[in-house]
Amino acid sequence: MSLEATVDVIGAGPSGLATALGLLEQGHKVKVYDRLGEPVDPADPKIWSAEAGGVEKFYLIGLGGRGQKALKDLGVWDKVSEYCSEVVGRKDWSPGSEEGVERIFTDRPYTTMVLPRDKLVGALYQEVLKKGDGDVEFFFGKDVEVIDFGEAEGNSVQLTVNDCVPAASGPNEGECDVTTVNTVKRSSDFVVAADGAGRSIAEKVATIEKYVDDNVRIYKTIPLKLPADDKDWNWKLNFSARTGDGRFNLDALPASKNGDYCAVMLLKEDDPLAKEGADPDVMREDFDRILPQFSQLISDDVMKRVAAKPVSRLPSFRYIYPRLHRGKVVVLGDAAHSVKPYFGLGANSALEDVIALTDCVKERGLSCGAAEEFSKKRAGEAKALVKLSRGFDRPGKLGFATFILPLILDGIFHGMLPKLFSPNTIAMLQASRTDSSGEAISYTFQEVVSIKRFDRVKQAALVSGVLYAMGKTASLCLGGLATLLRRSKLSVGIASSLVLFFGLAARRFYSSFSDNSAGEVLAKTETDINGKKISKKKKFEDNESFMMSARQKQRERDGG
Repeated sequence: MSLEATVDVIGAGPSGLATALGLLEQGHKVKVYDRLGEPVDPADPKIWSAEAGGVEKFYLIGLGGRGQKALKDLGVWDKVSEYCSEVVGRKDWSPGSEEGVERIFTDRPYTTMVLPRDKLVGALYQEVLKKGDGDVEFFFGKDVEVIDFGEAEGNSVQLTVNDCVPAASGPNEGECDVTTVNTVKRSSDFVVAADGAGRSIAEKVATIEKYVDDNVRIYKTIPLKLPADDKDWNWKLNFSARTGDGRFNLDALPASKNGDYCAVMLLKEDDPLAKEGADPDVMREDFDRILPQFSQLISDDVMKRVAAKPVSRLPSFRYIYPRLHRGKVVVLGDAAHSVKPYFGLGANSALEDVIALTDCVKERGLSCGAAEEFSKKRAGEAKALVKLSRGFDRPGKLGFATFILPLILDGIFHGMLPKLFSPNTIAMLQASRTDSSGEAISYTFQEVVSIKRFDRVKQAALVSGVLYAMGKTASLCLGGLATLLRRSKLSVGIASSLVLFFGLAARRFYSSFSDNSAGEVLAKTETDINGKKISKKKKFEDNESFMMSARQKQRERDGG
């Protein structure tokens, strides 16, 4: 192992490899360490085919506008996109419904692209090797600890590197056991900790703010093979369904361009299917009864395999604060902020971290100043991202108060006064604005929080004003009732207006959102970014236009 001081990147996941690319582009030498083995070939059919179990083995990442822009800035989007599948819309089945509601997205400046995480890693790894050409070294099966953070300007970061051997069996199977037999000490000019959920370095950088998970869900992945030439199964849609009692949700995204889908079945911890070695016959009966449209896509062999395998757990909500650096060591990606992957924010935000860091290094070199500047740019974003995401995941009444009710209010107010009130939070996270150079950029998470907070103030002010005016008007007509109740006319008028207002709001909620999950609420509050309601006719025209385009492309591929 070379002892030359250079930039050390700890973690060879998407954010670590993207960081290596950005720093290599600036002419720095880079060493990359990872506890696991070498990334797999993203084009090897022996790994990725459905027959090899490649569909359900690797979880999927959705790259939205944030992630795509970051990869374009790094010059690798064209290569990564070769391994992606388009998602142009979604189809949702409400509880008990046999007919799904299809929506084609027409209000976004980008098309969401989906690929297995390990394909993204493999593609980035190949690009790093190509661009590095002698300036990059990889060390797999290594665990790295920071001994000295180089906090005094001019000092180097001091590291120890140990071998890491994967446990072959037992409760920690697949995790690494660190051995200190061949410990190597080295120094580094700058260190980037992108070691994901390990966070061994993050714990020494700042306080880790971790939330107790009050809405625990575990999951199993299920491979699906969609039928060809079936109008009910558009290969470019995200499919989802859920039970009315909240027992489990199923969400499916394309794992390839050939109709292979990976479905994630979210379950409560105490569900009889939420265990290794579940009964496949019971699982089949449940699917036939509750989700028959998906049951027909799952063979008996696959059902047995899914029932037998162990469950997986979603990450918890956590972030490090108030800084993302210490000396010349920075923390980014999942090591700095982790969220449940419901809205595709985690991976995309991690890639935004990378661009922010490379910009800081370009401006200030490999210095404590660059690390500090990165913290200023991204620590607040990490906190805002996690707090926003957790608000989407609260259970029961809390979930209604922090997610469903705000969506309803935003749908009402933005629909009536789009110039005064912004779209709902989910739409804002997917929206973009134009910067001073005319380039479309996403709103930052802190901007979204600030905009929505101001919206709540405006909504409260408007409602208060309207109620007061209604109360004044009503008081003129309710003099007798006020005398009978021995109250002022104004107080009786306002009380009557409150009853009327909340009665109408409750009726609207019950008729439009009763027994619906967040997915249905989003579907029923559909507006584009400019606040215009998406009509059924518009949706139909969008769907027809898309399908005609798809059929035309198919004819072209078939030779006319």
